[in-house]
Amino acid sequence: MELKALTTATLLFVGMAVLMALIYLDASHQDLGSMWIGPANIAATYYGPGVSYTTLVSLAHIHMLGLTSVFFIIGFIFVHSSVSPAWKAFWSVLPYVAFLIDVSGWFLTKNNPAFVYVVIGGGGLFVLSLVVMILYSLYEIWLKRPTAA
Repeated sequence: MELKALTTATLLFVGMAVLMALIYLDASHQDLGSMWIGPANIAATYYGPGVSYTTLVSLAHIHMLGLTSVFFIIGFIFVHSSVSPAWKAFWSVLPYVAFLIDVSGWFLTKNNPAFVYVVIGGGGLFVLSLVVMILYSLYEIWLKRPTAA
């Protein structure tokens, strides 16, 4: 029971941290003219003089170091689930790949705002992968009935 409680608290806390990041992302772009963040807001952040390459490298470095622990913690819990090894590998590695796509989109959008959809796709995919792993892990911890051996 104590391991279930610790794991649940960890999953919920990390999930809330990701939610706070999304809320911050939206709030930090509201001064760009609309109530909700959209492709134009994201493109305005990265395109042209919005940010320097040095700033993008710094942001990528900070995000990659910080998200490594988030991805590992959630992935580590998820790989203890009962899904097949192939699905465990897919979902646990997906946030890393998706975030690399997201960060690549930052640099591509710096030169061409049409690449903003790479940022959106990569970011959406890594958030989706975390949500799937968190929800499935919580399902297995609390709702799934054990199979008879």
